[in-house]
Amino acid sequence: MTKETYSIWLQNSVHNKKIFDLIKRYASEENKDSFSPHVTLVSNINSEEKALNILQKLSDNKSSVIFDKISTGDAYFQKLYLESSDNTYFFHSVSKIEGWPSLWVPHLSLYYGDELPKSFDLGELNKLIPVALTFDTIAVYKTGPQVSEWKEITTLYLD
Repeated sequence: MTKETYSIWLQNSVHNKKIFDLIKRYASEENKDSFSPHVTLVSNINSEEKALNILQKLSDNKSSVIFDKISTGDAYFQKLYLESSDNTYFFHSVSKIEGWPSLWVPHLSLYYGDELPKSFDLGELNKLIPVALTFDTIAVYKTGPQVSEWKEITTLYLD
């Protein structure tokens, strides 16, 4: 049996259509599950109660962030993603969480997988950036290894 894990995400209540369409297209082409655009603030939380307690410590200010870089990685959940040169908002959001890893790289994933999607085209992606996204909600999700089983627990609107 897989242990339950929870994550806390920043999202925009009205998803950027180009980004959401790209996430859905890559997932569909590669026969993977799609997911909503988000930036994970905290992951690998071992209980819903702990996730809700951490949620209370996070910044409740909404902000617009400019994503200006396309990146690829080696990890399944960090294969293809957007990054921002200015992560001040993300780091400020988690500043009250004791012991949160300093090596955390805030990012907005475009694709999860072991390999890049076959239709990956850096030229196409570079036309998307820079893109400004306003994060106006913060949510607790039940997560884990199966994207199809992810479930929203609660969402708060940011001021």
